[in-house]
Amino acid sequence: MKIIMASTEFEGLLKTGGLGDAVTGICHSLSKYNDIEVYAVIPNYRNLDSSDFEKIDEISLDDSRFPKEQTSANLLYKKINNTNVYLIDNEYYFNRENIYGYEEDLLRWAFFCRFIYELIVQKDMNPDIVHTNDYHEGMVSYIFKNSNLNPLPKFVLTIHNALFQGYYEFQSDEEKSLLEYYINSPWPQDSINLLKESVLKSDEILTVSPDYAEGMKEEKWGNGLEDLYLEKGIKGFINGLDTSFHDRETDNFDDYLNVKKEYKARIQEKFDLKIDENIPLITYICRLGIQKGSDIVYESLNNFIDKTQFILLGTGVEEFEEKFSNFKHENLHAIIDFDSELARELYIASDIFLMPSYFEPCGISQLIALHYSSIPIVTNIGGLKDTVEDGVNGFKMNEYSSDELTDKILIATSIYLNDKKRWRNLMKNAFESDNHWDHRIKNYVRLYRKMVK
Repeated sequence: MKIIMASTEFEGLLKTGGLGDAVTGICHSLSKYNDIEVYAVIPNYRNLDSSDFEKIDEISLDDSRFPKEQTSANLLYKKINNTNVYLIDNEYYFNRENIYGYEEDLLRWAFFCRFIYELIVQKDMNPDIVHTNDYHEGMVSYIFKNSNLNPLPKFVLTIHNALFQGYYEFQSDEEKSLLEYYINSPWPQDSINLLKESVLKSDEILTVSPDYAEGMKEEKWGNGLEDLYLEKGIKGFINGLDTSFHDRETDNFDDYLNVKKEYKARIQEKFDLKIDENIPLITYICRLGIQKGSDIVYESLNNFIDKTQFILLGTGVEEFEEKFSNFKHENLHAIIDFDSELARELYIASDIFLMPSYFEPCGISQLIALHYSSIPIVTNIGGLKDTVEDGVNGFKMNEYSSDELTDKILIATSIYLNDKKRWRNLMKNAFESDNHWDHRIKNYVRLYRKMVK
């Protein structure tokens, strides 16, 4: 079975969040099956180090109406952990400082979709499954199903966050003409919703947790497409954790407790906090903003900071960057930055991890926290609901509020200080939580096999 995984992000090359983690984890775990060939296709961005990729071809679409810079791409190749990785290399659209956020994003993603098609057809790849992610590859299935290609592969779409749909209104006739050229079909409307088109044309629609799948069928999380999700059907497969990127140094729990103790003392010393294993160390590692609960975390600080230590690592909404930076207390250290190695050290060192998200399709941070036995406090929604067991390996908030968050933090810290046996059990249960992608991938393999059969 041959699977093409198309994505705008890939862990180890370039990513901005959980999309890259999920796509890479799926690919790595699929590649362990002897009868499955996995090919990942992503754009080659400016900040992606492609120096050790091999240029294997150049693809051009011949049309005198449009310049070559908008109608050609190099194909670069490298094998990463048994995954065949192709980069679509185009200076005009992808040699940018950021992955997202440009006026011509519609054309960038349409170009990417067309060259996924060209790669597959011109290289005679004949995949069984083409798996796309979010709205960015929204026109891939549309292009294939409006072509003369026979037989067609099956198309799977995973929606990692239904809030972002890729809705665009055409800015000019030239923009519309280029879109039509890339998708090789006239477009009758004055606007386009890339996610909607992908949902309409894909054979199976997935999202990243069962609870989020149910919520997407309602107005709360469907964002206007809830009736379509209900009609087409949507499955929720929980994301996993690729432990090759998350080394906890030992898989023996008792030995790990010593590792964790050493890391905690090291972090306390590094950030001028009192070196004391009996003070609960709380971490908050995220992209600052309402989605990750930054408002209620900030509002609750005064309720727990005197008896704990608190370290924040992240960037995001400027308002929250400033608020946390300006909160002065000897037990608090705010790092307005992101450093993946420091994040790992903080996960290991911390006793409690905060993730009180306003909404969360799946979330990976709570999975990382569990892996490192940092007890998560989460909101009882989406993937957080599906991966954290209240009182077993973490704590769940049943309402989104600073009061509820404060209550859960005080409960957790009380157990930490006064009931060492129960705290050890919480840590051991977290340590043994089975969230590895090698377990989660079975859902995908069953689905792929059923579709191909």
